Amino acid sequence: MNKIQYRKAVLIFLLLGLTLAPRLASLDSFVTLDEPFWLSVGANYYYALGQRELENTVYEYHPAVTTMSFVTAAFLVDFPTYRGLGQGYFDVDKETFDPFLLQHGHDPMRLLYLSRLFQVLMIALLILIIFQLLAILIGDEKAFLVTALTFSAPYFLGHSRVLSHEALVAALVLTSIFGLMTYLEHKPKWYYLLLSAAAAALAQLTKSSAMAMLPVIGLMLALSVFEKRKERGFKRAWLDSLKIFGAWSGMMILFYILLWPGMWVAPGKMLYEVYGNAFSYAFQGSRLQVTHEVIPTTFNLATLNITIQSFIQNIVWRATPLSWAGFIFAFIFFFVRAEDAFFSIIKKANFYLLITAAMFILLFSLARGRNSVHYIMTSLVSVDAIAALGWAMLLGRLKILRKSRLRTGAILFLVSLQLASGLSFYPYYYIYSNPIWAGITGNTLISDYGEGFEHAAAYLAQKPNAAALNVYAFRARGPFSYFFPGKTIILNPLFIEEPGMVSMFERLKQADYLVINDALGRRTDRAALFERELRHVQPEHSIYTKGAFSIHIYRVADLPPAFYETLSR
Repeated sequence: MNKIQYRKAVLIFLLLGLTLAPRLASLDSFVTLDEPFWLSVGANYYYALGQRELENTVYEYHPAVTTMSFVTAAFLVDFPTYRGLGQGYFDVDKETFDPFLLQHGHDPMRLLYLSRLFQVLMIALLILIIFQLLAILIGDEKAFLVTALTFSAPYFLGHSRVLSHEALVAALVLTSIFGLMTYLEHKPKWYYLLLSAAAAALAQLTKSSAMAMLPVIGLMLALSVFEKRKERGFKRAWLDSLKIFGAWSGMMILFYILLWPGMWVAPGKMLYEVYGNAFSYAFQGSRLQVTHEVIPTTFNLATLNITIQSFIQNIVWRATPLSWAGFIFAFIFFFVRAEDAFFSIIKKANFYLLITAAMFILLFSLARGRNSVHYIMTSLVSVDAIAALGWAMLLGRLKILRKSRLRTGAILFLVSLQLASGLSFYPYYYIYSNPIWAGITGNTLISDYGEGFEHAAAYLAQKPNAAALNVYAFRARGPFSYFFPGKTIILNPLFIEEPGMVSMFERLKQADYLVINDALGRRTDRAALFERELRHVQPEHSIYTKGAFSIHIYRVADLPPAFYETLSR
């Protein structure tokens, strides 16, 4: 191994450590709201495979094949006999799945941990692949800087260690784009094209919204026509790009079919469920089960500009000061004439990434009701990648950093700053908000994704005979129930809206403790009334988590008669 190979090996091991260490730390210490849902969806996928009912390996518009495969792998490790117990498919919106696991001696948290672990390993592999592709395009050190800065950003880092689709889609989209760039800009080797197509297929199999990357692929091939027209002639260059696009599309479709068992037996049903529900959700606000068909006349673009502005503001909020600075550098250098191939490649990559970010923002701005910031994770990651490339361009211009040791020190310093920016939000890195922007606006972002409920469960678990306690909890399934040894009664906020709150009081009477967070009172006027009445009662214990709503624990026995009388009116 020569000096260059040794140096690259060191960078790979360092990048692997930076990728795995913050993601594996306390991976089983908390649960987010959506994860128990996806655990049960994945269990149904595993059961369908075990029963050879491949036509049932679909979940609406996602299609979540990768996510469900991670859960399947977890079941194969921890509960392989699940597929043969004859329990059938669970209704993922009901509360019978977790008790079934516990009755058979299997901890839902253990299965969730394993599912998360497999996803983390997949994302780590993609990060290493992206590093290798960038190393070919811009060199080892700059590739390390760009990859480490991009994927150490707090918002992506946090989401990449919970069972969800968004972080994986972002990593797959960037893998596909950089794979095609390597094919077009470095060497037209078939395996770069294959890698790009396979990553695109996996992105589509993770979530149908990954279709937003397809115009970027088309743009990359179209621009290559104009670059090669002088060398090969316009017609020949155009035909070459069409052949590349045909080969890329064919391989993507092939991988899409091969990697989804449902496509082997019922391709029509699979595509209808995925894309029919995707368009129904996007333009009509509900699944096909509710709307029955996609009706173009109901489409409404009235809120498009407002949603785009909201997404851009969220990107500003979630990006670190380091990313802000890098994005400014990238913007400045974009208008500086490229002196060598390195700068030309980076400027081109930044253009593609900017279009990628814009396409995902536009897609979800069109989608009715799909305005949560994590839906545009690919946009956030693309912006972080642009910022990282901006730093790479700056370091490439600074003469003082031409010495290897100084350059290495600067790179490690920048990466350390990026990692440190989210550590104060541990273990929920994804609730990060930019402190400078908070100071400018005078506002703060507060998350309600289940943060802190495991601490409420731990507090009550210390009670004498905790296993015999009944707790009525908001955000209960997973964030609380996975950590509490007693009985968890789930507080459905719709019960508060009932006249007289009859269902609410029935469950309160069964409980020893009530656990809620401050987000509950912000939902509706009735919920606000419920919270105001609780203010007259001293909570036994409160939990405060940076960046999240406060949680309060009440003894049900301490609730006065006036509380029930006021709310029953």
